[in-house]
Amino acid sequence: MGRPVPLGGRTVEVLSKDEVIQVHKAALEILGNPGIKVQHDEALDILRQGGAEVSEADQIARIPPHLVEYALNHAPRFFTLCGRDPKHDLKSGTGEVSFSSGHGATFVIDFETGERRPATKKDLEDVVRLHDALEHTHLIFPEVYPQDVPPKALDRHISQVLLSNTTKPVVATAYSGQAARDLLKMGIAVAGSEEALRRRPIFTVSLGVVSPLVFERDRVDVLLEICRFGHPFQIYTIPSAGGTSPVTLAGTVALTIAELLAGLVLTQLVNPGVPVRLMGYPSILDMKYGNFTFASPEKVLMGVAIAQILRFYGVPHAIHGATTRANVLDAQAGYETGVFNMFTALSGSEIVIECTSSGIENTALSIYEQAVIANEVCDMVSRILRGIEVNPDTLAIDVIREVGPGGQFLTLPHTREFYKTEQWDGKISNRLQRDEWVASGKPDIRQRAREEVKRILATHHPEPLPPEAQRRLQEIVEEAEVKG
Repeated sequence: MGRPVPLGGRTVEVLSKDEVIQVHKAALEILGNPGIKVQHDEALDILRQGGAEVSEADQIARIPPHLVEYALNHAPRFFTLCGRDPKHDLKSGTGEVSFSSGHGATFVIDFETGERRPATKKDLEDVVRLHDALEHTHLIFPEVYPQDVPPKALDRHISQVLLSNTTKPVVATAYSGQAARDLLKMGIAVAGSEEALRRRPIFTVSLGVVSPLVFERDRVDVLLEICRFGHPFQIYTIPSAGGTSPVTLAGTVALTIAELLAGLVLTQLVNPGVPVRLMGYPSILDMKYGNFTFASPEKVLMGVAIAQILRFYGVPHAIHGATTRANVLDAQAGYETGVFNMFTALSGSEIVIECTSSGIENTALSIYEQAVIANEVCDMVSRILRGIEVNPDTLAIDVIREVGPGGQFLTLPHTREFYKTEQWDGKISNRLQRDEWVASGKPDIRQRAREEVKRILATHHPEPLPPEAQRRLQEIVEEAEVKG
């Protein structure tokens, strides 16, 4: 069964049509004044030649509405991010909802000892393999950032692991122009040729806007390299309401949209028609503790609003789903994963980020069992999104007449035919009667998830890269360790 279209297209909306227009107009005003700060001379020149008003002294570009219109008219409405295995290809514009893994943990809970420790490259390999097996992970981000590799080559190490340990589409990493060129070399080695990579792009990479309204030099270098090649690219921004954006949700949404549109304008001036996905992850600065958190209902509301506006533009997009603030796999981790995933999936966003994340502690800590639990949540969410199918067979009027008052439906062919598609049955959720559960050792959800992790890591081995591709990726990594 394919990925679901939320309730036949009946998505959750938190803004009225008039409010969508108000936010759009506010974003255009922000782009015109104060504009954006671009710490990159070449990019400023590109914006100037495109029609922006540029102040070189303070590196400010003020973007007029006609440039936004130009970008929206030239950016593709549809594109496909490919997996090494075509069955995993991720297509935009279908109305289906896809889920991704998490991103960026620097610590893990050791699967054998249960101790918290810095993440390693082996951890990243394991968690990528885990997500390759989880049916509701459709796009794989670098779930953990290895702390046992040279920092100047971290991005190449991450990309090597992603490209080597899954046949699904991935979000690779590049922190500089040189790293972006190395990443393209990696892609060519895996695809077999430059032409093959252009035909079937097996990764994307991102530029993160630094809120409020700053485009850093190294990040822009990555944009220039990837977009000139014509490879799919992502623009994302993570403002914190009350910290790097207005404390009001509407103000943060307007700023987010302005930052995403500015990135879109730059990509389309660099290479008109290059495929781009816009991704808005705003959340809040927790005023009680003074830190940023993804685990907030306000994050969900803003994410759904952003999905609504980006659907209005008709551009490929993604929003943030579930990240828990919990420090252990407890009820808080469960309800935050469930509630946030459910509501954001109903937004109709093409991709909901971090839905199957192994991350807890606001993404700082990775615990493998959480990825399996989140996958179970997404399985249930997908069933809800599928909704109720209404047709003569499912209305079952003839069956009801056949049974009549006081009868039973259990033994009927109609029940045998439809129960597997009509009823959800989880892989690790407990549905045992109490005596059966006691007899089985009283396992809780983490124990059942742990057994599933063990099974996957022991038996699931994605198709390896050809030896020549593996050798080339290792060469690129080793060169980066020396040269940066």
